[in-house]
Amino acid sequence: MPGHLTPAAAIAANPPPRGARVRIAIPDGTRPVDVPAALQALRPWTGDAVAVVGLGLHRPMAPTELPGSPYPLLQHDPDDTIPTRTVDGIPGGVSRTLAGADVILGVGIVELHQYAGFSGGHKAVAVGLGARATIDALHHRDRVTAPGVVLGNLDGNPFREAVDGLGDASGLAWVLNVAGGRWFAGEPRRVLREAAASLDCWLDVPVAARAAVLLVPPRKAVNFYQASRAATYLGLSARPPLVDGATLYLDAACPEGMGEGSGERAFAALAQQVPYPWADVLTGAPPEGGGTQRLVMLAQLLQRYRLVVGGCVNPAPLRACGIEAHAAPAAALAPADALVVADPFGKLPRLG
Repeated sequence: MPGHLTPAAAIAANPPPRGARVRIAIPDGTRPVDVPAALQALRPWTGDAVAVVGLGLHRPMAPTELPGSPYPLLQHDPDDTIPTRTVDGIPGGVSRTLAGADVILGVGIVELHQYAGFSGGHKAVAVGLGARATIDALHHRDRVTAPGVVLGNLDGNPFREAVDGLGDASGLAWVLNVAGGRWFAGEPRRVLREAAASLDCWLDVPVAARAAVLLVPPRKAVNFYQASRAATYLGLSARPPLVDGATLYLDAACPEGMGEGSGERAFAALAQQVPYPWADVLTGAPPEGGGTQRLVMLAQLLQRYRLVVGGCVNPAPLRACGIEAHAAPAAALAPADALVVADPFGKLPRLG
């Protein structure tokens, strides 16, 4: 099996470039990465460095949420950035914390991603540490709905190509990524492809279901913005195992409601402004601002399927946007023959 069992082994096999001024992009708490282990493994190779939490447009992490680190930790501010270069019409920009860095490294996870095919690789900096204008332009409706922009697809995917180009423009040349419990290190494009190829992301099922229960892991269930990815990952995949009109029961606590980051707030504001099921965002003038692309995905989903949120501890913000949300667990709301998806971000059922 490719990859390595520990981050230290992956680094030893493909060491990072060295420099006097090193910056390391790391993911926030929405990504299941053992960041302390990754940073400890990097320590012998970097000397003094600074780690920067890649928030994109998510909210800053609270002090108690930050990972243990042998390096000083900073958090990304998408409004405090420096320009790089324009990539496919997208104005490149990255965190000012990278200014003057000799070496830029990235830590992340390779897993299914709605637009980029898989997360990981250059995404650590291109989006995680991206300028607001960069993230907004990258997630324009025309880009996230373009041909080839499909969950699990790296070939002929213009969104992924833009992410990689923006990563090149930032100076990111080496990443440490985990995929399925194994670690990969080296040039971002190579690491992404090797890690993605190592994953077993699909489970073939013979019959389309009339209902599905999606068990959202706690780090993704923190708000509806994050949790809703589980529903669109399944419903907008290439071969969803669902009959038309099927109901997706999302089991997610959503203690932060729709979400607290600037991208999530833009998403929530649009969800309140446009009548549910939000079909108006699919036509006419594209919605503006990073985060609103999540509503585009949900509007596409709701053209074919129904969505219900169960196990919700804070349903009021969701209901204010027209979403059916209940405190009862999703399993209690769904029919007994519902398809249960235990790992909607790691292994998805497909019709086959």
